[in-house]
Parts: sequence; structure tokens; C-alpha cells
Amino acid sequence: MTSTPTSTELVWRDVVDDDRYRIRDMEIGSFTLSETVLKPGQSTKGHSHPWPEVYMGTAGAGVLYLDGDEGHRLVPGARYEIPGDVHHRVATSGGVTFTCVFEGPRR
Repeated sequence: MTSTPTSTELVWRDVVDDDRYRIRDMEIGSFTLSETVLKPGQSTKGHSHPWPEVYMGTAGAGVLYLDGDEGHRLVPGARYEIPGDVHHRVATSGGVTFTCVFEGPRR
């Protein structure tokens, strides 16, 4: 039996747009695709949560800190799997854009 693919309109939803960064989300089935544009000289606040997520660099350069470690380069093509309950934040001197994917809606 062959199934027919379904089509759903993909729509970005702005979450935050301030002096530090712009974050927008798109729900795709049971996953959320989120894009963050972090402005030069800025840092995310950092957080942790029980679910895992994947970060992917798409433009610019930044540093991804996991549980306060020495940091990991977040550049186009870089991909990091962040386990649940690991504190993470991103900092940049010149600006960075990254995408993350996680299961479920933003919570």
C-alpha cells in the first residue's frame, strides 16, 4: 500500500525580537524548528530543560557553552546534540544565527 504525503503550510511565529536577539519558531508535526539571530556582542541567558535538542550553526560565528564548559564553535555547518538537563547558552562577538530542533511545542 502506498501512502500519499500530506502538505501543511509552514509558518514562522515570532517569539522574541529585542535588542539582544530575534527568535522565531515553526511547528513541524510533533517537532519545533527554532531560529535565533543573536546580535553582535550579545549572549543568550542560558537555560536547561528535560528534553534534548539539536543546535545547528547557519551564519556568523558564536560559542555554545554546555554546563559551563570551555565552549564549542557554533559556525555554519556545526551541529551539536544537547542532552536533556544540560545547561546551555550561546555568546557571540560578531553575530550568529543558529537553528535548533526539539520535540513538542516551546514550553
